[in-house]
Amino acid sequence: MPDDIINKVISFISGDSEPASDKDVLLKQLTKDLTQNKYAKFYRVKQNEIDIAFAQYFFNLYKNIYPLQVFFKDSSKEAKIRQINLEAFLDKHVMDVIKRLTPDSIAERKRTVGDAISKQLQEDLAALSAGFNSPKIAAADKCHDLILAMKRFVSFDFCSLLQKFDPEIAEGDFLTLPKFAPVESSILTAQIAALAMVFPVSEEGDDWKTVFEILKYCKGGMEIMPLSQWIDVLASIKDLRQSRILEFISRLATGNPILELKNIVPHGTLSASWLAQKTSEVRKVITGIADSQKNSQISALEQAVFGHLAPLHLNYYTADKEKILKEKELDNYVYAPALNHLFSFIQLFFSKDIHELCDLLLVRGQWTNGAASRTMSDSYHKVLAIIDEIIQLDDTLDENGSNGPRLRAALLRVDRDKGQMRYINSIIKTINEEALNMINRAVPCLIVIGKHFKILMDDHEKKHPELVMNWKELALFSKVPMMERMNTTYKKINYFVQLMILETKPLEE
Repeated sequence: MPDDIINKVISFISGDSEPASDKDVLLKQLTKDLTQNKYAKFYRVKQNEIDIAFAQYFFNLYKNIYPLQVFFKDSSKEAKIRQINLEAFLDKHVMDVIKRLTPDSIAERKRTVGDAISKQLQEDLAALSAGFNSPKIAAADKCHDLILAMKRFVSFDFCSLLQKFDPEIAEGDFLTLPKFAPVESSILTAQIAALAMVFPVSEEGDDWKTVFEILKYCKGGMEIMPLSQWIDVLASIKDLRQSRILEFISRLATGNPILELKNIVPHGTLSASWLAQKTSEVRKVITGIADSQKNSQISALEQAVFGHLAPLHLNYYTADKEKILKEKELDNYVYAPALNHLFSFIQLFFSKDIHELCDLLLVRGQWTNGAASRTMSDSYHKVLAIIDEIIQLDDTLDENGSNGPRLRAALLRVDRDKGQMRYINSIIKTINEEALNMINRAVPCLIVIGKHFKILMDDHEKKHPELVMNWKELALFSKVPMMERMNTTYKKINYFVQLMILETKPLEE
């Protein structure tokens, strides 16, 4: 292009001179360039029409790629294409891992090895992840990108485009001779821009052979169209793109001499998305196993602590009361099971049996180490005091409490006002944090008390006690032997601490 025209383009874009005169110069130059274009017959400059030669070119193109268009219309093939595409590039040892991670295989292995499968699944996931760090995976992704580019192009509505030239054209009918007529260019500018956007950009080295082998496999071994025919289509499109004829037509049709038609090259994430999905599936299995193990351990510890006694429950901060929260996909009372167990433990045992034993040991016992006695006593009273805090927290959810009315009012509005979800969740979050704070303060104190009971049992068994000097005297005040009472209490506290840790510890995958 001459220097003066380049200056005009710069001037037109920057707005330094009269826009109308700049446009006219540029459009005249475009007209001249178009007349020298290989595909000049596509456009009638004087009539501002698109010629039937344009329609005939894309009719022939449509005819060639129609079998692919029909194939890709079947959305059920998408998952199979991705699967076969990936498997075509994976090493055998990676494929073996994938076979071990199918739902049926996992179910069978679980029946064979039980919960020990969790470790095996973790190892399989590590091997799978390592297997995806391979140059072959990049090749699989590239192949998938080619398939995406092909699908996007052949799925373009060529029939609708051609019906602008002949309204009688029917989809997939290549036997009836079309009766094309020129079309005013402005009618087609939007479709031409959309068409230019989906043209496949083929580069040297693109593995179209593998693409066609994958598609053939997915069609049950039947060839969709010859590879050579597709290569010819790509060559024709490349020639058309390089000529820039569609861009010239669009500029003249719109009167915009600097209009650009953009081509978007698709980039999928075949391997990354597949690996993420498979990892998620397997981790759900692992989490399910861990959850089952956790629930089993909780049940065993609950039985060890409470035995035949039914644990007590709070009035509002309970698993039953959170059902409406779950139904509306809101945050839950995360620590309700643990806090209810703590409430029940203090009420049933700590303030009764354990209280009597601690009172006997700390009040009547003659300790040689006053600091140890005070530490045990302080820990005991701290745990006992938490019961009032638990009741106060639960009472906030009462209809007259500080949280109950707010939650109920927000729950009535949450279906029509999603902003209420954040409000409700903020309240639940605060309550959960307070519940966890109580548990986290109680557990260390219980551990301290448990350790002191262990020390006291060891001291009781010594021929010459060193911590409590009047064991024989204390025995007179207890109907049950002191050693038996301390051992029972120590075990109960130990089991209960394990229960608290298990119920408040996040489930590890």
